[in-house]
Amino acid sequence: MFSDRSTQELDDELDFSITKGLTVAFVYKEHQVILNLATFSSREQIWVDDEKVVDAKVFALRSEHVLSVGDEEMILSIAMERFMTKIMIRASVAGEIVYETDAIARSNPKSLSWKMLLGFAVAGAAVGYLTASWLV
Repeated sequence: MFSDRSTQELDDELDFSITKGLTVAFVYKEHQVILNLATFSSREQIWVDDEKVVDAKVFALRSEHVLSVGDEEMILSIAMERFMTKIMIRASVAGEIVYETDAIARSNPKSLSWKMLLGFAVAGAAVGYLTASWLV
């Protein structure tokens, strides 16, 4: 994902797209941690130093993963509100927060609004109606 950059350059990266989902990357004590939340499949994937350590489908709005980062245990908490429009990600080691972000607000300041969703719904209904009337 971010393999073309060294771990030192990868200080804090956020990337969001409808097709690939949300990708958050940060460095803790020279260890690269990458989290990918898929948009439509509810899959959470986590890499530590380019090794996939979590690959799970999570249907809950909140999840927590315990990761081994170096010789320490990191707890990575993910809390989602309003379907992919607000996600809080927090990493803590020994009870101390080492990383925290309001991911969607930072990666995409123009988050999906209800007008945009309504537009998609109307367009989908129109395409569905035209397809159904053409088939019948």
